[in-house]
Amino acid sequence: MIKKYISAIYCIIFTLLLIKTAYPQEIPASSGLERPIVSEEYILMPGDSILITITGATNYSYLAGVTYEGKITIEVPVTSLPTAQGVYVPKYDVVAAVPMYGLTLKDARDSMQVVFSRYYRNVNTDITLIGMRRFNLFVIGEVKYPETIWAYPVDRVSIAINRAGGISTVGSRSHIELRRNGKLHALVNLEAFEKTGDGKYNPYVQDGDILYVPRMAKSVIVKGAVFGRRGYELRVAELTAARERTSEGIYELLEDERISDFIAKAGGTTPWADLRNSYIEREDNKIAVDLSEIIRDIESEENILMQDADVLVIPSINALVFVQGQVVNPGAFTFQPNLTASDYIGLAGGPLSDAFLSGTYVQREKKKISSRKNPIIEEGDRIYVPRQIFKFWQDYVEIGAVFASLLISYLTLTAK
Repeated sequence: MIKKYISAIYCIIFTLLLIKTAYPQEIPASSGLERPIVSEEYILMPGDSILITITGATNYSYLAGVTYEGKITIEVPVTSLPTAQGVYVPKYDVVAAVPMYGLTLKDARDSMQVVFSRYYRNVNTDITLIGMRRFNLFVIGEVKYPETIWAYPVDRVSIAINRAGGISTVGSRSHIELRRNGKLHALVNLEAFEKTGDGKYNPYVQDGDILYVPRMAKSVIVKGAVFGRRGYELRVAELTAARERTSEGIYELLEDERISDFIAKAGGTTPWADLRNSYIEREDNKIAVDLSEIIRDIESEENILMQDADVLVIPSINALVFVQGQVVNPGAFTFQPNLTASDYIGLAGGPLSDAFLSGTYVQREKKKISSRKNPIIEEGDRIYVPRQIFKFWQDYVEIGAVFASLLISYLTLTAK
């Protein structure tokens, strides 16, 4: 009895080692499972690996793979052979091969139950998927590397396209064709999938599928102070050393899409976007756009329909503070949060000898603010340092000297 239990334990260990060594393939991280495999949905194809388990009047299990012809072998134990440790391990013979090509896991289990009932009475048959096949499909059209790529049954269209380098700059994301068995199987809409998360817009791929990415039928260019879902660059802003992220990309124009749709496609506006001075270049016309109004109310009249070949431009705000008047180096300076009026005067080299600091003020749009309390400066403020009319006794002495000189000259002329 003890030998029987030891033999069973060795059989289990042997089976596990066989699974580990004979079928080591794993699904890569990029093809992680979204959910457990559903036996009513997963379709067996050549290359899949399964564990077949027989329980009841007799108990055993073995590994099998779907052959290139789409069949699974039927194996039965015929004898047991001793190992070097004296443990008997069952030996199997292949007695048949039954077609399983194109069946779901559930249908394959039912089919195997019927087959094994021919060899044993009162047994239950179960199959477990332990290894997924890796197959080829074709990605063509507007992708970076049109070619044959590999995929797994848990891969969606978007993953397969990414393996081909992704969609090109002018490729459509909304009208991708999934061709299966020589026919159009589905139209893939990755834009809708990203918005809704609904898998029907981004289906799973199968063996031999062809993915065709066409060119955009209509498009709009979005450039400037947006985060961008295409490439971007860091540019040096005018008049300052600040580096700002700017982007320019071509985005597909679908029916009834408005400005707000393209702001979303471009990843949204940056904090330094000049929302009130954005505009659309349409043929020879320039249409002013107030994006702040559109962001506040998507139903705003500003949110107009876009047209093919439009260029939506979102300029950057130069975050500057201006220091003018009696300072060493008047001019524009990069805005820095929490700095006061005196701080910016210091950045301008400090006041000149004839600066009237008590009369310094800050011009903020239409508001004039005295700098006596050294206020915190905001973007776009202008600090003005006026000149003194008289500067204490030096000015009076200078003026007195001028008058004395004039008086002496006058007396000299009249005495003659």
